Parts: sequence; C-alpha cells; structure tokens
Amino acid sequence: MGQLAASVAMAVAGAIGNDAYTALKTRVGAFLGRGGREREDVFLVGLTELRSDLVLARERGDEAGAANSAAAIERLVSGELDLLLTEQPSLAGELRDLHAEAGNTVTNGTLVVGGHTQVSNVYNHYNHYYDGGPSAPRQAAPGAPAVPGASGVSAPVPRIALSPTNHYQNNADLLLRMDAVWAERRAAGVSTVLYLLGVPGIGTSSVAREWLRRHQSDLAGPQLRASLGRDAWGNLPEPSAVLERWFRELGVPAGDVPAGPGDRSEYFRRLAARGPIVVLLEDVVVASQVEPLLPGTPGSVVLITSHSRLPQLVRTVGAEPFAMGPLDPVHSRKLLVGVGRLGDDAAAYERELDLITDGCRGLPLALCIAGAQLAVGHAGRVRELAAELSDRTTRMEVLDTDDEISAALDPGYRGLAPDAAHLYRCIGLHPAEEFEADVVRAMLPDLDTAARNRVLRQLTAANLIEPTGSGGYRVCHHIVHDHALACALADEPAEVREAVLDRIIAHYLEFAERAEAALSSRHRHDPAGTYAAYAPTGTVDAPAVIAGLERRRESLENVVRLAHEKGRHDQTWRLAQGLHTFHLKCGLHTPWISTHELALKSAHECRDQQAIARMHFELGFARLDRWSTHQGDPRAARECFERALELVRPADGSATEGQRRTESSVLEGLGLVERGLGNPAVALDYYALGLDALNGIDHKRGRALFALHRGVACTDLRRHDEAARELRSAREQFADLPVPDPYNEARALTRYAESRRAAEQPDEAVRALDDAIEIMTVNGPPYQRAGILLLRGDLLSARGDRARATLDWVTAGELFREANSLRAQEADQRLADGSGTADENGPQDGDRPQDGDRPQDGDGSQDGDVE
Repeated sequence: MGQLAASVAMAVAGAIGNDAYTALKTRVGAFLGRGGREREDVFLVGLTELRSDLVLARERGDEAGAANSAAAIERLVSGELDLLLTEQPSLAGELRDLHAEAGNTVTNGTLVVGGHTQVSNVYNHYNHYYDGGPSAPRQAAPGAPAVPGASGVSAPVPRIALSPTNHYQNNADLLLRMDAVWAERRAAGVSTVLYLLGVPGIGTSSVAREWLRRHQSDLAGPQLRASLGRDAWGNLPEPSAVLERWFRELGVPAGDVPAGPGDRSEYFRRLAARGPIVVLLEDVVVASQVEPLLPGTPGSVVLITSHSRLPQLVRTVGAEPFAMGPLDPVHSRKLLVGVGRLGDDAAAYERELDLITDGCRGLPLALCIAGAQLAVGHAGRVRELAAELSDRTTRMEVLDTDDEISAALDPGYRGLAPDAAHLYRCIGLHPAEEFEADVVRAMLPDLDTAARNRVLRQLTAANLIEPTGSGGYRVCHHIVHDHALACALADEPAEVREAVLDRIIAHYLEFAERAEAALSSRHRHDPAGTYAAYAPTGTVDAPAVIAGLERRRESLENVVRLAHEKGRHDQTWRLAQGLHTFHLKCGLHTPWISTHELALKSAHECRDQQAIARMHFELGFARLDRWSTHQGDPRAARECFERALELVRPADGSATEGQRRTESSVLEGLGLVERGLGNPAVALDYYALGLDALNGIDHKRGRALFALHRGVACTDLRRHDEAARELRSAREQFADLPVPDPYNEARALTRYAESRRAAEQPDEAVRALDDAIEIMTVNGPPYQRAGILLLRGDLLSARGDRARATLDWVTAGELFREANSLRAQEADQRLADGSGTADENGPQDGDRPQDGDRPQDGDGSQDGDVE
C-alpha cells in the first residue's frame, strides 16, 4: 500500500500545471475525507499552499525550489494516505482505484471523475511570449472575459470583482433613481457620472457595487477601479499613477503611454473612444482627482464614492449626486438578523437587538460587524453585545462615525481566539489593506498550515477580512485596518511589533529580489550575494512573475515607505532596486520614481557609497525612461547621472568592477539624455567614455548595445557610412552572444534600415527589414513586428510597390490591434491615404525617446542598461 500511496503522491505533484490537477486534488481530498471532514480540509489547505510554492518556483526558473516543493507535496500526500490506511485498512481497494485514476493523469493527461473526463492542457507561457520585448504582456485574470481582436486573438477585458451581496438591505429607491439618471444620460448620448456621498461605513461602495452587479449583463466593456483615499502616510494617489495601472490592465503597450499627466488623460480618452468603459472611483477626497480619470465616451458609466461634499463634481463634470443616510430601524434590524443568522430566534431578543441597532446608528458596516459576532458567538452573545454597545462606561454618549464602528469592532476583537487576535494585529501592521496568503505565513511563523487557515477563517467569519478571489485577502474597510493597527499599538509589546515588521519587510524583500533575479540579469549592487543565489537555473515565465508582482504591487510599494520610515534603510534601497525591472516593464513610472527617492535617502543613511551611486543612477534611469519635459525629467535625469558619476570615480583611480560597470551605465544614460535633447555629437562622446569604462570587463552585450547607440547617433548626424558600420556590427554582436539575442538583432536591423533610408538607399533598407521581419516572426512580440512592417510598407510604397506595401500595412494594423495599440490607426491612415508617412528623424514630440533609444540591460529586454 505504501508504494500505491507514493505513486498517487507523485501523480498529484506531477499534475500541477495542467487542467487535470483540480479534479485529482478533489478526488484525493474526498478519499482522505473518509477520515473526517477536518482532515480533508487541512489536507486541501496544505496542498494549496505547497502548490503555490511550487508554481512560484517554476515561474522564476528556480529548479531547486521547485524540486523541494514537489518533494514536500509528495510527502504530504503520501503521509496522509499512509496514515488513513493505517487507521482504516479496509480502504485499500479504494486506494487502488484512486491509483488507477491518478495513473491516467500521468500517462494520458486525462482523469475520469464521476463520469466526466478531465483533459490536461499544459499552458506553456515560455513559448507564448518572447521575453526580450520592451514590456511584459498583461495576463488575463482567471475567468476574465475576453474580446476578439481583428487578428482573432482574444484580449482580456478588465472587470471589477463583485462578490455576491448577501443580506442587502434598503436603498431600493436610491438604486431606482440611479437607474433613471443612467437611462436619461444614455438617451441623450452622453456619459453617466453618478456621485454617491455618505459618511464612512454608510455603504457608498456597497451601493455602487450592487448597482454594477445588477447591470453586469448591460455593461460589457472594460471596467476599471481606483481607490483615491489617502494612504497611511496621508498622501493622495496621483491620477497619473492610476492611469499607469489602468493602461496595464487594458493591455496598452508601454511604448505607447505618453509621459505627461495631461497627455496620459488625453490618451485614456482616446482609448475610451473605442467603446463604453465603466469606471469606479472610491473614496474620492478632492474633485481634482476625478476629471483626469473620466472616459467621456457616450455610454460610459462613472461611479464615484466620497465622504466629502464636492459640489465641483456637479458643476464641472455633470455628476449626479446621491446623498446616503443611515438605514432606518426596520432595515437595520433585518441586516443585523440576517448577518447574525438569528432566524426565528430573533423574536426572543427584541430588546437586545434594539440596543445593538441603536448602538450601530444605522451604519451598515457596524451592523455587519456586530452581526458577524452574533453568527459565530455562543447563545448568550446577543445579550453580552447589547450590554457592551449600550454601556456608557465603554461607549461615549456622542460618537463620530469612526468611533461608532470601532465600538462595534472592539467586542468582536476581544472575542477572538488568541492566535486570531494576534493575526488581526499583524494585519494592522501590514502596509496595505490587501495581502496574499504567503505574507500570513511570514507573519505567523510558529503556526502550521492548519492553524493559519483556522485563524483566517475566524477573521473572515467575523467580517473583518474577506477573500479577494485570487487567493489573497483584504480587510473589509479601511476603518477595520485602522482599528487593527490601533489594537497592535495598544496590545502588542514594542519588541513584538518590531519583530512582526521585520518579518513583513524581509518577506517582501525576498519576494522582490527573487522576482528581479528571474526577470533580469542586469548588474546590481549586491554586497550580500543575494542575486547570485537567486539566479534562475531553469526557464523563466516572465508574464507569470510579473502577474505575481502586480497582485502585490501596493504592498511592495508601501513596504518601501514603511522600511524607510522604520529605519530599515538597507532593506529600503534593496527593495527599490528589486522593483526596478517590474516598474520598467509595466511602465509604472510614478511609483518607480517615488520609491527610488526614498531609497536614495536610505542609501545615504547607510553611508554605502556604491548604494548611493546606484540609487542616483536608477532614479536617473526612471526619469530618462519616462522623459516628460513637462515634469523636468531630462534635467533631473542628467543631474542624477552626474552625481552617480562622481561617486563611482575614486580619486586614486582604483575603481572596482562594480563601480566601472555603474560608470559605464551612467555614461550611457548621459549619452541617451543628450541624444534625446538633440545633441547626438555630445552623446557619441559619452558613449565612447562608457565603452572605455568596460575595458578589461567581459561584457559582450554591453559593447553590442553601445554599437547600437553609436549607430543611431551617427544617423542623426547624417554620418551614414559610420552609422551603417556600427549598426551592422551591433547586429553581428547580438547574434554572436553566448545566448543569441534575436530581439536586439532585429532592433539593430531596423535602425540600420532607418539609416539606409536617410542615406537614400531604400533597397538596402528593405533588405534589412526583410531580415528583421524573418527574425521577429519567430521571436518577436506583435507590437515590435507591427512597427517593422509599418516601416517596410512605407519604403515599399515610396518605391512604387503598392501591393506589397498594402499587405504590410494591413498586417501591421492587425498586429497593432492584437497588441491593443492605438498605432493601428497609423496603418489604417496609410491604407486610406495610399502613401507612407513614417518618421525618419527620431523623436519628434519632445516628450519621450523612441523605444530603441532607451537603455537596455544584460538580457536585452529593456529592463536596465548596458550592465
């Protein structure tokens, strides 16, 4: 029997990653359920946690980590099966049946369960995307709807997660009034802006989401959400940063996103012009936050919630206001009884329920929290809670809204089991309201999987946290998060709080650095040797790694500020460094810059000169990549690079390899700044110095990238023969790397074609683009392939080959649409005009360098520099 158990265990571990896994997991769990429901639950929770570890390791290319997780899964499954058979030997026959079913999963990729055949479908991200492109593709969320593009490829449509609304009470008239305004605005052919106003805890967000839930079938387009309330440090989110995230959710290529805040708002409206969009803006503080985020498209719907009276929304954007008041006593009672699951027992507690509803003052959040305590409490809990909420010694006679909700939270908190109460306080110390299950493991290292799951269930049952649907959790309201923090400050000794903060920061630091190591091989300041230890040994699933970072984005960015604020300065700059490639690939310039500004301050506190230099360099790089002249990026980037250069050039000339590599990257950055400002001759001088800094260092990719940059600058100077030599050399060097770099090969060929076109050698230009297309057809993302085809179509049109030009423009348009790029309109315009209008003189708008003129890193995928 032991061999059968081990074989089933191997099948479970082997099935992870294919569609048969879920059915096999359920089948094994049900078999273990013969030993009791609790055993089944504990097994499934443990298996889910280990599966998450295994998947994460595979995504990062961590073969050793994946092997360890697979072995842990086999030990878990085999151990539980052996234990059950020891207790119930009569189940041996059923185990044989289970073994046969599991064998099908391994050999045939199928599993027959209950008359249904589950077919394995291993989805290999590794071949779906070539990770050498300039930005990471956005993955669709599980279950997300999709819309077909012109090429037949489905693009994900972001949707707002709407949980089922249980025990919803009142506001029926308000919802009908919202419907009437929506119908009126649709009939008028304009967008609808609905503004829900009420005190915290009154349910503005619940009403907005209930309205969306009721109209889901009528709202088929993209749905976008942003929380615009102040963070823990009192800062308001910038609309430009919100748009950065929305562009990611909409799948917009990073190269298309404008740099300036006003330009981003205009670009968002251009995207929205393709069809109606739903926007949910929660916790708006000031009216100026709203206007940059309005789609303005006829048929679009914007739902705004706020705790402030903002008459400017009515005046300037035509918002229809809906003031929300507390629930009346009847609906308050119904909500309390429903959440509390009192049913027929409610009649026995008339007076107590009146006292509780009076104490909650008609606030749905307070009523739900109180009801949850009744649902999980003992028989006398109704009377206890009524006494606690009505006792004047524990509750002031006149309370503001936050105090009323806190008064409802306090009894529930005091009623939690010790471990659950400790986790609640830990959640208060966590820097964001959403969190993944892995950080719970980090915060509670002394609890096993079953115990952690038990306390999470307790907090969920108490209406303090709720599942997000993606495996994580969120607190039910920001007031709950504030209350949890207050409890931590009041009830946890200082040394315990500091230990929890250390574990939170260490967890996110490891997560960020492991992801950074998987996404890029660029040079980093790494005195502890962390990146060498985390270097991938297998294939990396870059889109999946980035999806994991996106789920934790707010936590990762907030923990940088938390670490800085709490004096963990070494971790602060390391965290920011670890988020570099993520921010670059996703085009998240606003948090990229803000986190590195803190990191620079922390590096100074550490008195680590190389860390200071690196943070100056990385902050300059972020400014260079955004390149907003309106926000002073060219000047700021140059200042950062110049300061970094001073720090990596020791007076005695004895620079380390790390200093010289940083010096080379800084000089490259200065060259790119000068080229962006229209000074290609100065750029060439910087490139020459940067190349000299690499003398004696084995860095073939860095030299290839400098050849590419020099060729582009020579083209600007109309030194065409020199440009041709440099760009041909760059192409050859990329092809001859130990791991050839086809993406940058194609870039070099494209730049060569542009140079040949400027030299009035169109035939050579077309031949170069033919080679680039051949390379990119196999390895290239749609967006880059489209750009090459667009240029080749222009060249073919100019020499009179209308048929081939038309084919290239049509294909380019389809590929741009597949990449969700508005540049498809450029191809459409060419087809309408019948002639090419390609730009042959580099950047024209003065706002951002072209894709090929931004620094590169060691893996040629626009996530770093020549390092």
